[in-house]
Amino acid sequence: MVPQGDGFPRAPRHAWKRNPLFRFLASLRLAVILLSVLIIMSIIGTIAESKFDSDTARIWIYEAPWFHLWLILLTANLICSTLTRWPWKKHHTGFLLTHLGIILVLIGAVVGQIWGVEGTMSLTKGAEPDNALVLQKRQLTIRDPDAKQAVMIQLGRRPLTVRNRRPLELWTTPGGWKLEATESSNRLLATFLPGAAPVGTPAARVHLQSKSTRQDIAQWLLAGDRDHARLDLGLITVDIATDGAPPPMTGAPNRAVITAMADGTLRMALYSSGRLVTEVAMPRGQAIRTGWNDWTIEVADVLPSAAPGFHFEPLPDDKEPAAGEQLMDGVLVRASRSDQTVEQWVGTGWRVSMPTGALPIEVSYGWEVFRLPFGLVLEDFTVERNEGTDDPASFRSDLAMVLPDGQVAARGSCSMNQPANYPQAFWRSMTGLTYKISQASWNPNDLNHSSVQILRDPGWLGKWTGSLIICAGLITMFTFRRPSEPRPQPSKQQPTRPEPALARIS
Repeated sequence: MVPQGDGFPRAPRHAWKRNPLFRFLASLRLAVILLSVLIIMSIIGTIAESKFDSDTARIWIYEAPWFHLWLILLTANLICSTLTRWPWKKHHTGFLLTHLGIILVLIGAVVGQIWGVEGTMSLTKGAEPDNALVLQKRQLTIRDPDAKQAVMIQLGRRPLTVRNRRPLELWTTPGGWKLEATESSNRLLATFLPGAAPVGTPAARVHLQSKSTRQDIAQWLLAGDRDHARLDLGLITVDIATDGAPPPMTGAPNRAVITAMADGTLRMALYSSGRLVTEVAMPRGQAIRTGWNDWTIEVADVLPSAAPGFHFEPLPDDKEPAAGEQLMDGVLVRASRSDQTVEQWVGTGWRVSMPTGALPIEVSYGWEVFRLPFGLVLEDFTVERNEGTDDPASFRSDLAMVLPDGQVAARGSCSMNQPANYPQAFWRSMTGLTYKISQASWNPNDLNHSSVQILRDPGWLGKWTGSLIICAGLITMFTFRRPSEPRPQPSKQQPTRPEPALARIS
């Protein structure tokens, strides 16, 4: 304490700068540690994103709780370091601008991560407006049609994991059904298994066999289903269609087309080397020779009216998936009430019905859906080819933005490195309060489909403004320099010689 003129002690100026916590947060050593860890983890995240995918890097690094804590500590370090220069002078301008810019960049990144939206949408030419944006965040949804209630469990980017076989309680329905997740697996195999439905299309379980090649294939086919109306073996294809619908015009040279007639019977047209050979009735359970070497074809089961469905089963660890089979992660859901217990696997991106009564409980495990304030319509999809080849040079989606009342609010096109924006107001684009629509992927076999990626980043303005302020601060550091103190000048006064002492004469 500094004594005052009246004898009472006086607190030193800016005593808060001597606080141990403030000195720790403002220390240069802390800044070096924080920046070093962030740089190293950013490098690791970039490697993880290139080796695996962006979700892996986000789950373990960029969106991990410790990474957020690290950014908060860095922001506190920058603010406290800036306050150490108080009261600020003119030569502090560059230092203050640089720190302010970094703080704005960090704030913009946090705002974009919390309130931003990023997802994908698949569009079909001629379809109704779609506003369902699929986010890269998982959720588990349970619907009880009996009670007309539903519960949604947000899981973030990580899949639901059951550790040590300890069941995770999900929900207890008003009817008393207790739902739990009892097991999880990342090696789930989905088998197409249509189910009977009041309104649907015919389905048949086709069995192909060849003793000479030792091949035995059984697969369900559903008429009118884009992905499951054909069994494709390369040189052999089998299609199913309904009576009156146009038969498929393409297929292998050796192919069969099974037609479900209006009276419930089946007829089959056999093609060999691209030419129609015969048309025969196809009774259920009877193997028919096809004439393709020793191949036989049989319809083992028929559903007159069916809807798409899947059966999920985990693949053993010691068994590899067959060619073309894709594994997914999923959970085993158990519903129990008194002495009744039902268990069923559900894979990512699918919905299953638990047989719990006349109105079965529906469980879906997939991605979170965000509803846009407008709908998208794919008006046209264009692919430009390199001259003289079939290689795509670029592709473009022509889109219409439709409001809920059906009015077309705007139109735009997105292509490679050329996104479309909606709303198209300039101030919205500058502030990041707009939806940026970019071309994501396309199907070379079907040009009526296109996938777009939609991004809305409200922290865009903070990140770009902060970047400009950082550049201005670095330039200002060389403009407003700290005034140098004058060097002490040597004295020009000549040293005086000591006068000789006078002898004393006695």
